[in-house]
Amino acid sequence: MGEESEVDDVDYVKLNAAQNRKNKKAGGWQAMGLDQPIFKGIVRMGYKQPTQIQRKAIPPILDGKDVVAMSRTGSGKTAAFVVPMLQRLKKRDTKGVRALLLSPTRELALQTFKVVKELGRFTGLRCACLVGGESLDEQFSALHEKPDILLATPAVFCTSSLKWS
Repeated sequence: MGEESEVDDVDYVKLNAAQNRKNKKAGGWQAMGLDQPIFKGIVRMGYKQPTQIQRKAIPPILDGKDVVAMSRTGSGKTAAFVVPMLQRLKKRDTKGVRALLLSPTRELALQTFKVVKELGRFTGLRCACLVGGESLDEQFSALHEKPDILLATPAVFCTSSLKWS
């Protein structure tokens, strides 16, 4: 694990230096003022430069503004809202869920869950996912750990909310 951390730090330093050179021209990731744990997650995911939707959506979200955006499949929409969410949450808090992401389908919830876990890998934030077709015991167990971020489908979230009451 120590070796992986050193590699990640070296990658971070190299990409950070490259980003700082490009900041004035292209508005790279570092121009957004992201913390190192978030940036390391971005590097690990292999994202070199923010996409158009990310460049347009992330800064206003970081400023606390509401953003409604539409973009084609594969354009980076998920990272466009996950990166600023992670940046605003920053560190683990044992109070419980601080961000709720509702997805219309099980598949999209699981896909988003994977992106949240990868981008947030170095933050210490905990994440749980409530979807149909998975073990309810495991999902409720994850909830008892008081995750910072909860992903769910609307039907399972509503059903679970009734069970918690």
